[in-house]
Amino acid sequence: MKAAVVYAPGDIRVEEVDDPKPRNGYALVRVRACGVCPSDIRRFYGSAGFDPWTPGHEVSGVLADLGDGYDGPLAAGDRVVADWRVVCGRCSYCLAGQANFCEQREEFPIAGFAEYTLVPHRALHPLNAALGFAEASFCEPLACVLNAHRGIPARPSADVVILGAGPIGLLHAQVARHRAARVIAVDPLERRRSLARELGVHDVVDPADGDPVGQVRELTGGYGAGAVIVAVGSLAAAEQAVAMARKGGYVNLFAGIYPPARLRIDPNVLHYGEISLTGSHDYAPAQFAEALRLLEFGIVRTAPLITHRYPLPEIADAFATARDQRGLKSVIHPGDAGEAGGGEPG
Repeated sequence: MKAAVVYAPGDIRVEEVDDPKPRNGYALVRVRACGVCPSDIRRFYGSAGFDPWTPGHEVSGVLADLGDGYDGPLAAGDRVVADWRVVCGRCSYCLAGQANFCEQREEFPIAGFAEYTLVPHRALHPLNAALGFAEASFCEPLACVLNAHRGIPARPSADVVILGAGPIGLLHAQVARHRAARVIAVDPLERRRSLARELGVHDVVDPADGDPVGQVRELTGGYGAGAVIVAVGSLAAAEQAVAMARKGGYVNLFAGIYPPARLRIDPNVLHYGEISLTGSHDYAPAQFAEALRLLEFGIVRTAPLITHRYPLPEIADAFATARDQRGLKSVIHPGDAGEAGGGEPG
């Protein structure tokens, strides 16, 4: 089969590799779509000293072979979406309801930027015919978004600010909107602010127009937001988020910041304002299943977020597009030239 192999930072090649063989407990999935994730970009461009590897974990496709040991309802030919986190359910974190920190997670190289990949039976979710493969590939990032909202007790009608209206920020915006929040999106790119409005965001802020903190406070009657979600890896945005929160508000640092940096915050702002500052990381299996339902019923829309589709041989271009923010989401379609258009979809 063909697969994309990373040999060094910035060096990715599409090559002929051995076909993966189904084994006990694992199924063979023909990959129909795999989204390009910011973590793929960071590792591809910024890491060093790794063995050759095939990235890609936002996978949807068709079951080619169920292998041995499967006794569930799925069959070869069924459409599926793959969860790349298989947790033990027994460790201290799993038992505490924090399966995203599982200490005995089953490790497997999902390797989604390839024509075929192996996936544990326990990681397979049936996909209905109404949801496209590319749209379904958002299951994993949406599950991460749901994990963040689990810790944000925003009441109905609360002001929720999303810093960054990229693909992740627009997922956050839709989830907040369906929680009956008043949503404000902050982003310097007009095309992203425009799409945010189309997806139900109530107000948008262009940080280039002046002080974004002042603009948010003006939109909230001077009080600030009940919740601020930092969906962009920016130290400045993280610091602004605290200043945007109202007394008793919540700030969630959703995006990682690379390279690592120190956040400068006056602790008295948190203390006297009773502001909760937290982060969120990955997701639990239940949130992956919840994400799939939100997509299948159209509660969260992902088709508008897909701006570029690429065949596997053009994966280097897909990575460059994502790195340079020339669009929103780039999706790879291995072996499906008819689905990969290479540019803005109609």
